[in-house]
Amino acid sequence: MAYFLVMGGLALAVCFTFGWAVWRMLRWVFARLGRRAPSTGKKTASRASKGRKTSPRAPAKGAARAASKEKAPSPRANAAAEKGAARRDKAEPSPPWRLTVALASLRGAWPLAVLLGALYGGGRLVAHGMVARPQHAPDAFRQLVEAVGWGAAGLLGVAVLGWLATWRCRRQ
Repeated sequence: MAYFLVMGGLALAVCFTFGWAVWRMLRWVFARLGRRAPSTGKKTASRASKGRKTSPRAPAKGAARAASKEKAPSPRANAAAEKGAARRDKAEPSPPWRLTVALASLRGAWPLAVLLGALYGGGRLVAHGMVARPQHAPDAFRQLVEAVGWGAAGLLGVAVLGWLATWRCRRQ
């Protein structure tokens, strides 16, 4: 009787987890299909008016006077300035890839990974408790616990990838 209660609870939790994952995936797909085609990267007039100004400010009068009074820099200083500018250009990160942006929106992977990890731990604990009984646990139970463990490890990997993608997109 205890076996059926444990297996029933485990099966119910696994079915709920997979059902929730399918539900979230379908919501994500329909949300993507419902959106307009992606823009070509050009800002529209409404976006430009809402954001900050696109034209740089004119330099202050005092800065213009100070720059005109300074003497011209030497060729060695020009070469050093060009090297510094080249280093700054290389330091800027490139824009994130589409896959990175898509992975950054995986916020549901962490809770699923924690849930499956807890299910795996509970299943291992039950399997350990069943060893002391005179009857052995069926092989299907061990296979189910192993599959839940691999699922938890896979979801943890996806969650870490999503976290890194989110960090990469914020760094941009």
